[in-house]
Amino acid sequence: MRVLIVEDDPTTAQMMKFMVRNYAEFTHARNGQDGYDTFCTALEDKKPFDLVFLDIMMPKVDGQEMLEAIREYEEDCGISGSDGSKVVMTTCVDDTKEIYHSLSHGVLDYLTKPVDRKKLMTIMERVNGSPLEKRDEPFEEGVFS
Repeated sequence: MRVLIVEDDPTTAQMMKFMVRNYAEFTHARNGQDGYDTFCTALEDKKPFDLVFLDIMMPKVDGQEMLEAIREYEEDCGISGSDGSKVVMTTCVDDTKEIYHSLSHGVLDYLTKPVDRKKLMTIMERVNGSPLEKRDEPFEEGVFS
């Protein structure tokens, strides 16, 4: 499984990387623009991310803007609807308007911070289609097979 974590808060980013590193290859982007660029490059290289954790409030390009941009990019690439990337929005704000906007753009789920490890793992298993197997040697950031 390949995971993109788009998160500007260093503490939250470290926590999320720690949670996924034994189960998935991952890359971390520190803002929405870098996340979008990383996402597009992976798609162009035919190595798309299976799951994107996307913070809503970030500098440069916020999570909602990035979500819209990746959906447009996927559409331009001939990817539509359920074939699109699985995206989970993460935020410290439990706002009905933000949740509705996210869901209307096809997000898989919505996590409030601090991110609950059990819920994160459940989402990863759902995307994986089976229980996750813990690796003896954790993945390093940006390492892909």
